Amino acid sequence: MIVTRRWLEEFINLENISTQEIIDTLNRIGQEVEGYTKYEVPQNVVIGKVIECEKHPNADKLNVCKVDVGDEVLQIVCGASNVVNAEYVVVSKVGAVLPGNFKIKKAKLRGVESNGMICAAREIGLPDFHEGIIIMDDSLGELKIGEYAGKYLNDEVIELGVTANRGDSFSIYGIARELSAGLNIDLLQQEYKFEELQEGIGRLVNVTKSEVKHSSHLLKAINGQLKSNLKIDLRLALCEVEAKNHSDKLVKYAMHATGVLLVLSNTGEVSFESEKGIDIFNTKNGKYIVGVKNEIELDENNDYVINANYIDPDYVSEIVFLNGLKTDEYFFRASRGSEPDLEFGLNYFIKETNLPVYSGNIDLINEIQPKYINLNIEEIRSIIGADIDEKAVVEILKKLKFDVEVLNEENMKIKVPVFRSDIKNIQDVAEEILRIYGIDEIKSKPLKFEETNRINEIIEFHDFLNNIKQKAVSQGFYETLHFVFDDKERLQKYGFNVVDEHLDLINPIVKELDTLRSTLLLQLFEDISRNRSNGYKRIYLFTAGSVYNKKREEKQKIAFVISGQEDYENPLNHGKPKNVDFKTMVDKLAQVIGEFELVENDPHPVAHPYQNAKIIQNGISIGTVAKLHPKVAKDFDIEDTYFAEIDLMKLSSEMKLAKDINKFPKVTRDLSLVVDKNLTYKEVYKIIDALNIKELKEFYPIDIYDLGENNSLTIRFIIQGEKTLTDDEINAIIEKILTALENKGIKLR
Repeated sequence: MIVTRRWLEEFINLENISTQEIIDTLNRIGQEVEGYTKYEVPQNVVIGKVIECEKHPNADKLNVCKVDVGDEVLQIVCGASNVVNAEYVVVSKVGAVLPGNFKIKKAKLRGVESNGMICAAREIGLPDFHEGIIIMDDSLGELKIGEYAGKYLNDEVIELGVTANRGDSFSIYGIARELSAGLNIDLLQQEYKFEELQEGIGRLVNVTKSEVKHSSHLLKAINGQLKSNLKIDLRLALCEVEAKNHSDKLVKYAMHATGVLLVLSNTGEVSFESEKGIDIFNTKNGKYIVGVKNEIELDENNDYVINANYIDPDYVSEIVFLNGLKTDEYFFRASRGSEPDLEFGLNYFIKETNLPVYSGNIDLINEIQPKYINLNIEEIRSIIGADIDEKAVVEILKKLKFDVEVLNEENMKIKVPVFRSDIKNIQDVAEEILRIYGIDEIKSKPLKFEETNRINEIIEFHDFLNNIKQKAVSQGFYETLHFVFDDKERLQKYGFNVVDEHLDLINPIVKELDTLRSTLLLQLFEDISRNRSNGYKRIYLFTAGSVYNKKREEKQKIAFVISGQEDYENPLNHGKPKNVDFKTMVDKLAQVIGEFELVENDPHPVAHPYQNAKIIQNGISIGTVAKLHPKVAKDFDIEDTYFAEIDLMKLSSEMKLAKDINKFPKVTRDLSLVVDKNLTYKEVYKIIDALNIKELKEFYPIDIYDLGENNSLTIRFIIQGEKTLTDDEINAIIEKILTALENKGIKLR
């Protein structure tokens, strides 16, 4: 966005404000200045009046002019063709130094004396915005012969890097509004007076259809020839706005000044239609797709209609994207948020044309719904990072044209200005307050992040489950996935509970999936059968998921199965690996879920009656490990299979804590005992464990064989103290163990 200082001064009084202060203010309030250029006409360049112009006697393309420069009349030879029709011109007097160190001297051109130069714009350091010499008019002020030309032509140009969401700042008036807030200077009141014709707009413009759904329009009609002037041509050139003819210059000048979308058309029949969500303004000379593209080609006559219009930026962006529409500069403005004050744009345009207006207007305005945001002062302070006073917040918001209703000491309700389509939430409002308050006013402090703890029971459970799965995979298991549905008839056949009839599925997917599963095992047995049919000899599988009881109460379980060979065929086993057994299953399971105990289990629907154990961890029964009953294995056509099904909610998920390693040596002692055949190892374990011998770190059976009426049981003891134990101390520990065993009828063999 490019603005000039003199154009800004139409809307805000900058008399006592330096351009550097303007630049600093714009940068401070977030309107980044990307460039600055000062255009200054050289000294001794003045306004002159051509009082006589004749052909050069010795050159067809030269003219000899008599030019009044106030204090004298100069004879100047000029080669510009448009000097013939010129009245007021810019004259470089003898002694002036033009850009490029070009000094004006007395000269003779083809034998005729020339005392100065009638200048073109580029010759005095201005943009080259016209052909020939500059022809002055009073659009930049009342002309005075002999006056320094810079009084009319000097200006300062500021180029801004306006962000795409700040459509309100893509105009001279929008930047003036920003400066008003930043400098705490009120905007100038704009007054517009036109000559109004008695004839009404309805006599010239016939609206045949007014189907306007998504946009707003305000139309007026003007009478006369559209003609640009020096002020418009110069300022458009300074702001790098290109235009193709007089009417185009007037429209673009008013749009750049006000930010209002303006479309010019001829009088006659017009219509407003909406097609596929797109509003269209139709005229006999073409159509204007509102906020997207202008395809109207004007006829040059003396009656015109000017249409000021507005469309929501988010909406027009969406319809262009969805419909793949071609766009022009109107979409650039509309999609960023054009100025919604349509009357302001119309009045400014008509003022610049200086033409009479037909009475009345055509009003097709859809009211923009106001946007309200509730603010909490403490939240604003938290976002900004400063203890800003409530009164300061209110004052800043009012400067920015927000309507403010203070509800109490901590809360207020604000109404967002209609021209600020980018303001959506409290964060946007805080940003507005901060940029006017001043980022430099915020005291620096260490950056502090406070991450909210987003870990909950669900996340913790999934992390725990993923950890279990990874361990299972590391032990050679493959995960399988299933529906939570199962075959009700099959579940009942093998003695598993099923969901009560009144709680069961009403519309099952298929007959084989007509209930919620109560176990994970049958689906895994089916997977073993399928893998076996596909030629796999080593089958290690696991699955995890939901199971349901009779009352349709959900539980999370994990199940493991192994079948076939214990290992893959390889040189170490000479291509003949042994088959899995109960120990294989228990060892693998321990690697996955950690230490546990096995005790005698109640009968299980599909378990072998003599290889069926309850899994105990931390004194709690968490599941079952067993061999599959041979009859069930036969039904599924699978070999010896071992399974485990565990309640995940009962499985230990405590973090493992590292312990210091005891640096003193361990001592191993074996005891061979004579035990009754009816005595279980668990009972022996309890006798020894009850002694609570601190130095006894571990003990386990290593051998057992039949002695006839009794069994021989060999137990290995691992002993380690907080110092190097002597033989006497070790023997005392063993003696204590033997005494306790002998008291229960267990003797040393």
